[in-house]
Amino acid sequence: MGSWPAITFETLLWQRNRDDLMLASKTRRRRIRSTYEAAIPASIGSLAHQPPIDLAARLNRLELELVRFDERQRELGFDLPALLLRSESSASSHIENLTSSVRNVALAQLTATAPHNAEYIARNIAAMRKALAVPAPLDLPSIAAIHDILMGDEPDAGDSGFRTEQVWIGGTNLSPHGATFVPPSHERIVPALEDLLGFIEHSPTSPIALVAIAHAQFETIHPFTDGNGRTGRALMHTMLRQCEVLSHATLPISAGLLASVSEYHAALDAYREGNPQPIVEQVAKAHELALDVGHHLAASIRKLLDRWDGAITERAGSSMWRLPALLVQQPVVDVAYVARHLDITDRAALDVLKRATDYGFVRPMGNARRGIFYQADEIIDLLEVAAGERRLRRSPL
Repeated sequence: MGSWPAITFETLLWQRNRDDLMLASKTRRRRIRSTYEAAIPASIGSLAHQPPIDLAARLNRLELELVRFDERQRELGFDLPALLLRSESSASSHIENLTSSVRNVALAQLTATAPHNAEYIARNIAAMRKALAVPAPLDLPSIAAIHDILMGDEPDAGDSGFRTEQVWIGGTNLSPHGATFVPPSHERIVPALEDLLGFIEHSPTSPIALVAIAHAQFETIHPFTDGNGRTGRALMHTMLRQCEVLSHATLPISAGLLASVSEYHAALDAYREGNPQPIVEQVAKAHELALDVGHHLAASIRKLLDRWDGAITERAGSSMWRLPALLVQQPVVDVAYVARHLDITDRAALDVLKRATDYGFVRPMGNARRGIFYQADEIIDLLEVAAGERRLRRSPL
């Protein structure tokens, strides 16, 4: 497997806040000292990782399956990547304990009246789209831009786009003392990210292993005050696209990680201790589970759309024939959305939606004050399974 450098630590001064000390219990006050230990990420820019022979063979077969899956997306008559991107964004947010229904997330893309968690996940979808559109090579402004979209109107970064204060994981909000992990001081962020970008751009490490290690290194650097996990998982898709493993498709990799969040977090800890193999194995397993979700969802949607096509009695060329594929991309719509995307008038869009309601493809929801929307229950049900914690299981490749 070869050696991999572990993080080291440095002692930094902690400015104790008198007001915080007054509010804390005596026990907590005793734990807040004048110094603390922060991580120093290892330099990996010039390194390559060679996994054990059996894992390397597994990764090779997995990458071949991913390429084949990607090629099949061109043959579909609907936008499977849009569906899987929704599943990925929901699962990535779920890892951070942000949950919402597929319906509410789709609703949040149409109106500001959706629940807050749904808005967060909708922003995750937008951030994912940005991540997939980033041109090679990946750079610091692109990373910051993805995070900006994710956070929306909740900026938490300085002029560089990255945090300007110390953060920590676990413990209390009073100080980093007792935290489970203290990321590097903010002065180290840009040099550490530049080193990481060098690894991504130049390392001969195989794609899945590279994605896994780069993700673990990004989470170790922790360049933002909030949203590091979701941004880091979005960047996994950027790297897969730039490695040309998935040029067209997306996969719900986070859904695979969600299957065992504790093992995922333990693998990140092991990486920081100098052992990259657990995170490579976790990311490989997540891709395997994501492929199962992708294959199953593609087959289920194809079966559903075939049934819908068989039910449509409109003349050839009617806008009704184009509505099902649109519902795959956006399972909750309103008249304006349908009119804009099918390039028809509002009146024609309303007629199409009324006919789709008669067919049972959609049903109306909402009211005059909130707005009238139409949701495709059968597509939403399929997406709920794909984005939830129930996973299709398979033997390792």
